[in-house]
Amino acid sequence: MSRSNSLRLVLALLASVSLAATAYALAADDAKDSAKKDSAGEAKQASASTPADEAKMMEAWMALAKPGKEHAAMKKMEGEYDVDVEMVMQPGAPAQKSKGKAKYAMIMGGRYLHADYAGETMGMPFHGASLMGYDNAKKKYFSAWVDDMSTGIMLGEGTGSPDGKVTTLTGEYEDPMTHQKRKYRWVTTVVSDDKHTFDWFDADKDGKGEYRMMRNTYTRVK
Repeated sequence: MSRSNSLRLVLALLASVSLAATAYALAADDAKDSAKKDSAGEAKQASASTPADEAKMMEAWMALAKPGKEHAAMKKMEGEYDVDVEMVMQPGAPAQKSKGKAKYAMIMGGRYLHADYAGETMGMPFHGASLMGYDNAKKKYFSAWVDDMSTGIMLGEGTGSPDGKVTTLTGEYEDPMTHQKRKYRWVTTVVSDDKHTFDWFDADKDGKGEYRMMRNTYTRVK
């Protein structure tokens, strides 16, 4: 290679390096400018929040937290009850009957109905508890159940009739024998101020239908 060609090659390489360095510097400056703009935008957005906005937010949360007519209806169930239980272990089987006692009380400022139940099942002592409520945000009822014959929690969610006397909740649990998910339906019906029923409809063996596995009849004693 001639000296003139070598010189031209060196100059071309220097020019390439210079252009690359310039492009890198411009990209870095753009990134810094973008970061400054983002930071400024976040600061502006934060400063845009006013006491009036915070007051509206608090008002919205307070409205959601306020007990309504659904909670007032649940409050009517407060008291102590004798419970007549009929349980059917599988479709077509004879009902197993037992008795129990339940106590209902509103908690958390009238927002949730807590129930404590004591009785027997399959000839053994049985103790359970539930927590029922109405979610103002979802416009749905919900219930949670735990007892001393399991280590999990059963959850149901659903709606109520227009008059508030019937609530229908649905959920699912794991069958301890098959380890398959099984769906259930819980229906609570207010017969009068002193009486209500709880029906548990469970999925049948093929999961395509359901049968009434349990009916609890609650009669007020106090």
